[in-house]
Amino acid sequence: MQTWIFAGLCEKNDLMLYLCKILATSGKRVLLVDGTLQQKYGYGVGEGQHSLGITEFEGFDIACHFGTSAAVESHLEASGEGMDFYDYVLYDMETSHFASRELWLTADIRVWVSDYERYNLERGKGWLRRLLEEQSLPTELSFQRILINAVDCKLEERYLWAYLEGSPFVWTGESLILPWDELTAAVKLENEHHRRVRLGPLSRSYKKSLCRLFEQLTGWESVRSRRAIKEAERMRA
Repeated sequence: MQTWIFAGLCEKNDLMLYLCKILATSGKRVLLVDGTLQQKYGYGVGEGQHSLGITEFEGFDIACHFGTSAAVESHLEASGEGMDFYDYVLYDMETSHFASRELWLTADIRVWVSDYERYNLERGKGWLRRLLEEQSLPTELSFQRILINAVDCKLEERYLWAYLEGSPFVWTGESLILPWDELTAAVKLENEHHRRVRLGPLSRSYKKSLCRLFEQLTGWESVRSRRAIKEAERMRA
């Protein structure tokens, strides 16, 4: 089982859904755990009920309205499955206390996700410091980095990441950027309202960046990543 944690204060649910859809259509059993402040995933898959639990959506499972990662694990154990039932478990994390210390330590991949908003960039370093202190984590813990909702402006990537200089953790891998435009925004909104995950209408530049991200996360070759995205474009739940 692979465990991926995507932490950060910006909204990244569209990216998480795309990743899960691609993994699921590649034949993997996938669980997406909602660790966001407002528990937004429930509204996309079940009218926002607060007792949703774990439900199937677009070929993968989503765990909604759990207070902690331990509560998700207990729920799965009670159902007779357990976390090991899944090939991939992805966490969308916005609070430093949702995941247990053990989960932070043992996760196969930890990713810090930010957008261009100064508000989120400014708060990011403080969030990471609180995580270090609250969970008593080692400073050698490593994170990869992604900038999402990137627009064509005069703000350079190195300037944006400079907000996290002095972060208590180690940055590894290539820093990736996912572009944002009117088409990408439209696809996100249409998917939300129709309760689906369609990748086909996304821009070519977004898909290219998504492919590079997939290669970095999975270690797959580019041919396999492109094929997986193509299959996800064609697949309907």
